[in-house]
Amino acid sequence: MTEPLHVRWKPGTLDTLLVTSPHGTLEWHILIFERVFGRAAMDVLYLRGNVKLQREALPEATGSSAA
Repeated sequence: MTEPLHVRWKPGTLDTLLVTSPHGTLEWHILIFERVFGRAAMDVLYLRGNVKLQREALPEATGSSAA
């Protein structure tokens, strides 16, 4: 299962991104973004200022833990 990500520049910065998912918004450094999504996604980000991507969804957290 995948989930959508919306990535845009953090205003006033040259190397920080705001990454919004259904779980909230995080700040990522541009180098982390490039390592995870590759150069092609960075090219779109530089040209348009934002990009929408899909990534593998993280498993849901459960209340029980296996000990």
